[in-house]
Amino acid sequence: MAGKNRTKKEHIAALFRISQKHDTLKTRVMAKLDELNIPVEEFNDYGRFMELQNVVEPDSLVDKYPTVRAFTQSDKHPDSEILKIFEARDELQASLDAIGEVPTDAEWFQAGRTAEDRITELKPFYEELKSYEWEQLKPIVPLMMMGAPTELVAGATDLRYDFKEQLHERGFGTSWNPLTGFGAWDIAEFNINPETGQRGFSPDLLAMEEELEQLYGQKRVWNEKIEEGDYLEGLPGSDTRIELDRLNQMINEEQLLDPRMYGEAQ
Repeated sequence: MAGKNRTKKEHIAALFRISQKHDTLKTRVMAKLDELNIPVEEFNDYGRFMELQNVVEPDSLVDKYPTVRAFTQSDKHPDSEILKIFEARDELQASLDAIGEVPTDAEWFQAGRTAEDRITELKPFYEELKSYEWEQLKPIVPLMMMGAPTELVAGATDLRYDFKEQLHERGFGTSWNPLTGFGAWDIAEFNINPETGQRGFSPDLLAMEEELEQLYGQKRVWNEKIEEGDYLEGLPGSDTRIELDRLNQMINEEQLLDPRMYGEAQ
């Protein structure tokens, strides 16, 4: 019979059997009574009735028929599967306990999460404006006069940043240059922006880039801290937490009891 379809009397009988077989589990049986809103008085009355009837609990069906899959708790899950559910749940919980509490209240954690949300919001606007401005730029020197060393030095200086560029570069065209890694290539700062009359991108775009630089820096610190503390699987939404929640939900919905409590797992 499925756990969720059991009557109060059937729950009491099952818990009584558990308490009779394992005295050390009586505290957990009492907790289960409270969870099921079953008064302790009713449980004790049932126990006294069983004593008056001189009822002796039969051996487990698993002991008598070891090759038969037992369904003593649920018509959906055999006892052997229920055991695996509880073992998997305990293993996942132990993994999270080993990780410890993720310091979600720490300043670096809050800053990293806020930065992530802001990056998601701002970056599409930045990319759209950047694409538009690239098409508006007008060259002030012939493209082929821009030597490879300048391009390579510009790329090296960008390593100091999390997002922004010292010189803004892009490659395009079909003729490949082995020194640059591009076909034809361009640098924004070698072009005039007709809307501002200045070289390179507009102040609005550069301000967005500066904000993104700071945000990506906060996100980098967040990633470093998470990696140092091995917190990744302890975060809300991690695979470990999702699976643990799934198993706990199954246990609660089916009102399953851990077979290890009463030794009837196969």
